[in-house]
Amino acid sequence: MLINEEKRREKKCQSYASRHPLQLTLSMAPRDAIAPLLATVCIVFLLFKASKDVQLGTTRFQSRPSPALSCRRGQLRRELAFKFHQKGFLAGVSGRSPLLVFAEEKKEPEFYDAKLLSIEKAAEEGDVYKLVVDSPRAKEQYQIAGQFTQMRAGDNKPGFFAIANKPGEESLEFVIKKVPGTAGALTELSPGDSVEMTDVMGKGFPWDKVSDNEKYNGGTYVFATGTGFGPIKAMIEAGTFKGRSNMKIYYGARSPNHMPFRDQFEAWFKEGLLGDSSEMPIIPVYSCDENMAKKENGYVQDVAVLSSDGVDPATASAIICGHWDMTNVLKQKLTEDFGMPAENILTNF
Repeated sequence: MLINEEKRREKKCQSYASRHPLQLTLSMAPRDAIAPLLATVCIVFLLFKASKDVQLGTTRFQSRPSPALSCRRGQLRRELAFKFHQKGFLAGVSGRSPLLVFAEEKKEPEFYDAKLLSIEKAAEEGDVYKLVVDSPRAKEQYQIAGQFTQMRAGDNKPGFFAIANKPGEESLEFVIKKVPGTAGALTELSPGDSVEMTDVMGKGFPWDKVSDNEKYNGGTYVFATGTGFGPIKAMIEAGTFKGRSNMKIYYGARSPNHMPFRDQFEAWFKEGLLGDSSEMPIIPVYSCDENMAKKENGYVQDVAVLSSDGVDPATASAIICGHWDMTNVLKQKLTEDFGMPAENILTNF
């Protein structure tokens, strides 16, 4: 049954959908046990009515009202906002316990041509490469370390790649691991080849939140693995950590020879780009020994040492850039074990 509501409320709900792509949100009263059942029925109804190329997004259940619920505040006890790739489909179930279901077309980003200036191995061993790309358009858009862009080569699906040099330079640098798909195709290009890319995306690392060194003097912990060190390198070269107290930078790689930019550590340290410590604050973490044996020596999320002795955790801060598992483990470790406020933990996504 199509829901026939006032235009204003309908537009408000559709506006919410456009701001939250590929998302399923279920809001329910604390004791409302029937809402999940109604949600399931509604999803089955949608899949039956929609075309076969429907792509489901993230599922999220929450016990407090979602923004979508405000569309009919006082009228609905529960509401389901369901987003999928199906243009112009609006449907729902009404009655004593109504549900609202709506969909909005996903807008694809615009791609334009950029030029690959150079490509080289980023480390002595392994399949990680440094690509330098010329794009005057993206260069002007890049303002904050941690921002990224989408790139593609050939018929491959686009990938997201963080920028690895500081803002304001004449070209953009990327650190990319050669794996099947777009990343692998990009590493097989030659200087002078065309690269398709989008405008610069993302908020970057919101360093302004913790930039006051007098207020946040309880330690700054940086965690990065593999190509995730690229945007951290951008922060270092931009002078973000100059004068910062109590820096610790945990950098994970397979072995010393698999660690990009290892030869630049000493220069950064001598230039004061790694904080005010008298000792090298970069702590390499290797998952294998130098002889490439299968024995695992450790991972960043496992070996990080967080000391709260004499330190107010509210004055500490952290930056995380790496795969999802590492990020989630470290967030839990920082907040629950160390006591760091969640807002003091910075990511670029």
